[in-house]
Amino acid sequence: MKAPLSVRIVLLVVLMSGILVGGILVTVYPLLVKNYETIIAEREAAEIDGLASELELSQQQRMLALEAFATRLLTDEGRLRDRQALQALLQQPSVASQLFPDGLLIFDAEGTAIAENSHVPGRLGTNYMDRPHFQRARQTREAIISEPIMGRTTGLPLISYLQPILSPDQRIIGYTGGLVDLSNTPLIDAEKWNEEQSSIITLIVDPQHRLFVSMRERFDTPEPLPDDGEDALVDAALSLSPAGTVVAYQQRPYLVTTQRLESLGWIVLRALPYSDAIAPAKASFRQFLLIALVAMSLVGLAGAWIARTLTRPIERITHRIDHMADDARFDSDFLEQGGPEVRALAHSMNRLANERKVADDAIRNAERFLSNILEAASEVAIIATDTAGVITAFNKGAEHMLGYSKSEIVGKQTPAIFHRQEEVSVRSAQLTTAFGKPVEGFRVFVEKAELDGSEVREWTYVHKDGRHVPVSLVVTPMRGDDGDISGYLGIAEDITERKRADQMKNEFISTVSHELRTPLTSISGALGLMMGGGAGELPDKAQKLLTTAHRNSKRLAHLINDLLDIEKIAAGKLHFDMQVHALMPLIEQAMEADRSYGSHRGVTLLLAEEIPEVFVNVDAQRMLQVLANLLSNAIKFSPDGDTVTVSVEASDNKVIVSVIDNGPGIPDAFHEKIFQRFAQADSSDTRAQEGTGLGLAITRELIDHMGGRIDFESSEGKGSRFFFELPLVATAAETSPSSLSAVDQDHAPRILVVEDDSDIATLLAHMLSDAGYRVDIALTGHEAQKRLQETHYDLMSLDLMLPDMSGLDIIYTLREHPATADLPVVVVSAQVEENRLALSGQATGIDWLAKPIDQSRLIDMVGRQLSDTSIQYPRILHVEDDADLHEVICAMAGDHYTFEAARTLQEARKRLQQTTFDVVLLDIGLPDGSGWELVEDVRARQPDAKVVILSGADMAQQHHDKVEAVLLKSRLSKDALIRGIDARIQSSRLTGRAPTGWQG
Repeated sequence: MKAPLSVRIVLLVVLMSGILVGGILVTVYPLLVKNYETIIAEREAAEIDGLASELELSQQQRMLALEAFATRLLTDEGRLRDRQALQALLQQPSVASQLFPDGLLIFDAEGTAIAENSHVPGRLGTNYMDRPHFQRARQTREAIISEPIMGRTTGLPLISYLQPILSPDQRIIGYTGGLVDLSNTPLIDAEKWNEEQSSIITLIVDPQHRLFVSMRERFDTPEPLPDDGEDALVDAALSLSPAGTVVAYQQRPYLVTTQRLESLGWIVLRALPYSDAIAPAKASFRQFLLIALVAMSLVGLAGAWIARTLTRPIERITHRIDHMADDARFDSDFLEQGGPEVRALAHSMNRLANERKVADDAIRNAERFLSNILEAASEVAIIATDTAGVITAFNKGAEHMLGYSKSEIVGKQTPAIFHRQEEVSVRSAQLTTAFGKPVEGFRVFVEKAELDGSEVREWTYVHKDGRHVPVSLVVTPMRGDDGDISGYLGIAEDITERKRADQMKNEFISTVSHELRTPLTSISGALGLMMGGGAGELPDKAQKLLTTAHRNSKRLAHLINDLLDIEKIAAGKLHFDMQVHALMPLIEQAMEADRSYGSHRGVTLLLAEEIPEVFVNVDAQRMLQVLANLLSNAIKFSPDGDTVTVSVEASDNKVIVSVIDNGPGIPDAFHEKIFQRFAQADSSDTRAQEGTGLGLAITRELIDHMGGRIDFESSEGKGSRFFFELPLVATAAETSPSSLSAVDQDHAPRILVVEDDSDIATLLAHMLSDAGYRVDIALTGHEAQKRLQETHYDLMSLDLMLPDMSGLDIIYTLREHPATADLPVVVVSAQVEENRLALSGQATGIDWLAKPIDQSRLIDMVGRQLSDTSIQYPRILHVEDDADLHEVICAMAGDHYTFEAARTLQEARKRLQQTTFDVVLLDIGLPDGSGWELVEDVRARQPDAKVVILSGADMAQQHHDKVEAVLLKSRLSKDALIRGIDARIQSSRLTGRAPTGWQG
């Protein structure tokens, strides 16, 4: 039975008081402890400052006394007195003799003791120059204090003070020294510093030599410091623990304070038991606790009296309410009498009774209103069910759409009677796969609606007479006041006319598109042939007109392709050839194809970051279509001269590809429509950008079909970022096409692996052997040279970090000998870029593979190098920013030349460092400067390479003299290009120089 209200009020008051007092106690106690810790730390810091000052003062007094005594040991001529005089001086009273009661000595310039004030057998005549402090005094010519040492003759722990005696010309002619016996004369007065509290511990240590200068007890030998972790106080001293640090020592906590003596390098530590430090805080806390308990008791008694006074009238009203409930009536005849609280309660009860009557009337009116709405909604079918799926509501619209009456359905049937079983089975399989659990029966209609709040989906209703009605069905869970689902509501709209209109539109688009594609293919092909020189050389005006016509034919073809693709997607007929592909080559191919799209406006494409080892399961052609749509959109909306950036980011299970532009951005009102068909932010007749509005809709469908997701980020006026995600595919290293079969092993190429790490060498040998090559291993550079002299190899794998010589030296040696000058080399190194720069293009036929080793890349490199050595075609570097023109040039030249493209000066310089070329085909106008800037680099790096300028305008004769040839783009033909390149190459090979001033 629950406690009465009065008891609960008392308990609440006591509990809140306890919590308040407890909170105060929890807060006050740490503050008290912290305060006392601070006070003790400050007091100990002051104590240790005093001790340090006294110790420093005593050391200074001893050194000053020793320095003054040293001046008495010299004659007027600046020489050291004779031994008798020195002995006499030592016997006389002096400040030095008082400060050094354990011995005052005089040494000659070689460190031999020659006089002493107190005789110790065997000390005179002993040489001490091997002592470290003697050696330091001789080097610095300054006074020195030694670390604690053992007396050579006394065997006692000492600290030696040494003062060099200098002649007028600053030569050392002797030493005077004083001794302090640590076992007899402590450096500090322990009784003085520990007299207030005998539990205080004071230590002085020498951290440099890890020795005690003073101990808690008197010691007879210099004692080394214990190892780290053995003595907590010593560890605290060595780490210079700040004041107030708590250290556990001998199973007791201590509050420590440390300080370094700068002049001596020693460390002083004071440690006070923690219990002594916080004892006053505990006493204060006990007093505060007692006061709090008394206050809590008084508050509890006061609360009990107040609770009883307040609850008694309320109890009487409660009894009255119980009687009303027993009589099943709820009237407003509470008498508003008594105290203010009782009158307020009675008044509230009377108001509640009146408002309940009004609410009951409103509920009845609302029920009638909702019923009228359901009956009036004759164009949509509204069906409600309980949680088990039994229909509880069936409006007039449902009766008209399905042919059933309300009496036939409500309370008797489930929505399954209106659905095609094959559609339900397909949807069941889809949901089962998506949720990882069986979804069957009525749950097929409501599972996703419960998860997302609602679900909109097209279904086919079955009329009572058997005909099919396509509908768009919205299913929403209905929830009660407690938030639990009480049923489900389905609202269905007949979409028969919409379906018929969509079908007609798709059929029309398909027909028109196919009828247009056939003639357009002929037109575009003919224009392409004419532009490529198939009809001979054309006038400039005709060339421009053909270019315009060809560009617009491509645009029309792109429009037709979009229309066909969207029709195929809508019909579910678009074929996908899903295979595992490396992602980066697809991105590079798409960027290559779209570079010329924005070239006339100066818009360039930039790959922000390259992630080579990324594989995805996609249709390669559809992937290129996605990239082309995103890149062309970004270029289209970019300002003139701007850059479109492509970024690739990979995680453990997915890769994100982003296309970023700095265009006008997408208006906020258009964000929700961006991926809809035929959607355009500016759909007016005067819009600035062309397009159908189908590209992004197609892109989303393609990405969805390939298992990915596409989205965008954009702010109006700040550009846009479109990105898509694809799941990564983990692939094992595939065998290179250059791998050889076992049956060809006897005739397989032989490879020499040069690697000083035997494990890596064995790994490389296994990789290459598995690919069908014959492999030998050399663990040193000299072994590699010997094997190269004895055996013919087709290729060498080389580590540049060898134990006996540099791998670069091996490369230089290979290239100097005719027999190995053309030997292909694959460099396997952890420092690829540094070593590649070191070669500076001086050696050719080299591929670079960074450690750790990727097997597929290694085999590809080996296969490529071996295939390159079989047929050597002239190598041409084509420096041209127009990708289309580069393709045309390659097509004109045919298969008898090896072309490499560079689209900027920076890329061209990089390729000149890595590869040797026969001809450099150079455009003057490049994105990052003039092509003339590259001529000097070609002359410096590859003096044998011939420079052919491919320009769009005539040049002055002085420009012709700088290069081997000048070709005009407007007059370029296939025969002229090949004739010109061959002439340069043959001229170079026959005469060693190239003719100048040739113009085609």
